[in-house]
Amino acid sequence: MNYLITGASGGIGKEIFKEIYTNEDKFFLFYNKKKIISNKRNVFSFKVNFKNLNQLEKTIKKILIKIKNFDYIINCAGNANPYKEFFNTSTNEIKDNIDINLISHLIILRENIERNIKNNKSLTIVNLSSNTISFNGSQKNIPYLCSKAAIEAVIKNLSKYYSKFKIRINNIRPGVINSGMTKNLKGYDKKRFRKRIGLIPGKKPGSPTDVASLVKFLLSDKSKFIYGQTISISGGE
Repeated sequence: MNYLITGASGGIGKEIFKEIYTNEDKFFLFYNKKKIISNKRNVFSFKVNFKNLNQLEKTIKKILIKIKNFDYIINCAGNANPYKEFFNTSTNEIKDNIDINLISHLIILRENIERNIKNNKSLTIVNLSSNTISFNGSQKNIPYLCSKAAIEAVIKNLSKYYSKFKIRINNIRPGVINSGMTKNLKGYDKKRFRKRIGLIPGKKPGSPTDVASLVKFLLSDKSKFIYGQTISISGGE
C-alpha cells in the first residue's frame, strides 16, 4: 500500500506517521521547512512549499508515474498565519493562507481521486481542518477560518458524489493540540495559549497522539462505513 502524508514534519504529522507506519508499505512524506530524516524502510520524503502550487502539482505527478496510485492520503499540511486583525491583513497574506490550506489540498484531491477512479482503485483520505470553525473563529484568523471551512465543504461534496467509486473521505477538526504549531504563529504567545486552554471544558490541550489515533481508526476497516464525516477532537468544545 502507498501512503501520502502532507505536513509530515509537524507535531501531528510526525505522530501520525509513527502511529500508522509498517515496513510492508510505502510512505511518501511531504515537508516544508524541517527536513525529515528517517532510517525506516520504504520511506520517501519530499520538500514541498505549499505556496508553490506548480511545484506541488509536478511533485505529485512525478510520484504517480512511479507508483501508479496512492491508497491512503492524510492531509496535515496547514498554516494559521497571519494571526492579526482582518483589516491589517495584506492581500498576499490572505492568498498565501488560502493556497496552503485550500488550493494545495484541492490539487491533491483532484489528481488522486480522478486517477483512482480511472484505475478502479479504492482510496481512503483523512483531512485535517480546525475546530475554530465550530465557533466561527476569532477576529484574528479570518483567512484561516475561510480556508478550513471551504475544504470541509469540498470534503462533503466529494464524498457525496464519489463514494460509489470506492473513494472514502473524512475530516477531523482538531481543537487546541499541544503540537508546537502555536510557536510558529506570530503574535500568539504563551500567555495567550494558556488563556485559550482555560476555555476548554477539559481544561487541558490535546496531544498529537490523540489525533493520530483517530486518523489510524479512520484509515482502518473498522471505520469502513464512515463516509464524508467531520469529527471534532477538541476536549469537549
